[in-house]
Amino acid sequence: MKQLAIFDLDGTLFDTTRVNFLAYQQVLAPRGYHPELDFFCQECFGHDYGYFGPLLAPGASDEELREIHREKKACYVAYLNYAVKNEHLFRLIHLMRPEYHTALVTAGSRANSTDILTRFGERDSFDLILTAENVTKAKPDPQGFFMAMEHFGVTAEQTIIFEDSPTGIQAAQASGATLFVVKGFN
Repeated sequence: MKQLAIFDLDGTLFDTTRVNFLAYQQVLAPRGYHPELDFFCQECFGHDYGYFGPLLAPGASDEELREIHREKKACYVAYLNYAVKNEHLFRLIHLMRPEYHTALVTAGSRANSTDILTRFGERDSFDLILTAENVTKAKPDPQGFFMAMEHFGVTAEQTIIFEDSPTGIQAAQASGATLFVVKGFN
């Protein structure tokens, strides 16, 4: 029976810090919001948009925050040349495929996840992709990890998770699976 390997996207499989920051910057600047890159890296990256959207656009209405996020997702692809692929981890994924189901569990959107995987020729590296649209509870809640385990009919003991952010690490630990922390791959 195959086991399960779950991977996070942003910060684990790809360094997308600049991609996301520049896409948000493009959308926020005309609205008068000008977050700094350091602030984005420290306070926003690794969290879901529901948490950091109000930090990027303080005082924005819920409707405006939804519009900012929608516009950011639309211009994300324009900045993919700033993404850095974790070549080592993708090599491991390809080597694991005969013995492991592979799943991507990310707080990112389906559209942006598909964009980057397609751009780097890795869309077919995963048997299952779960994004922000698939869960009702974002990391640090382990819901996405449990959904992947249930999908493949495996237990936490049969699962390994690759994560990088504090919220993702907390979710992985709460799932009971074996955790591999990914740091500084580029």
